[in-house]
Amino acid sequence: MDKFPSEFSQLTRPSLWAGRGTITPIIATESRVRWFPLAIRPAQAVRALAILERRMAPFLRPVNSPLDTSTISGMKVNYGEKLPKTLRNSTIDLNATRSTAYAEARRIGLISLLGSASLSEFAALVTGLKLKPDPAMQLIRYRHRDFVGPHNDHHPEEPNLRDGYVDLQITLCSTGVERQYLLHESGGYFNNICNIGQASGITVSVLPVWHQVTPLETKPGRERDAHRWLLLASFEIAPGAIRKSQWVCRPVGRPAKR
Repeated sequence: MDKFPSEFSQLTRPSLWAGRGTITPIIATESRVRWFPLAIRPAQAVRALAILERRMAPFLRPVNSPLDTSTISGMKVNYGEKLPKTLRNSTIDLNATRSTAYAEARRIGLISLLGSASLSEFAALVTGLKLKPDPAMQLIRYRHRDFVGPHNDHHPEEPNLRDGYVDLQITLCSTGVERQYLLHESGGYFNNICNIGQASGITVSVLPVWHQVTPLETKPGRERDAHRWLLLASFEIAPGAIRKSQWVCRPVGRPAKR
């Protein structure tokens, strides 16, 4: 395989589609995140990783936003902590249609895959929401100790996103990856966890929601060749598909004092 399949359904295991009728939509549950482990056909996953490393890795741009020490030194009152988003990984923006990265992604079928009808259909099925077509697209690669700190992906200044949106993320891991965890909030508690450091998987999220990605852990001696690729499609929600009140995370009590 020197190109990605044009349809999401051709990349995924048949069992993912066979169980569609049993999926409870996210919008009908307390949790806003759904993880489908080992969802990609194994042979496809291996080939897809090789294509990404060979064809897309040269376009990766490092992103590094460390913790600012003023988050402690600047505090004036007890329990007044404010933690900005921190991260370290590498990324490719696939929304600049005139860029060389976009042209290469188009040549290898990534643009068709992430914009395919079956991918949009699956995202809508899992969330229970009507989604707008033409998602935003991005590639991210995590290597040894790369991470994203706690954040909620709320965009109150963006009229098209302030009431929420949907992310579908395809995970592909090399054999050098030991584990990486996704932590996310559910029902007011930041205590849901899943291991996304697996050979493959699909995450569907209804945002905003508090979540973080822990540092990628590698197998001994595999720090150089361990990586997790993330293929991301972000969908706007169709007008009227969700009420703003459904996005509010209501506190369940006062924070405990130590």
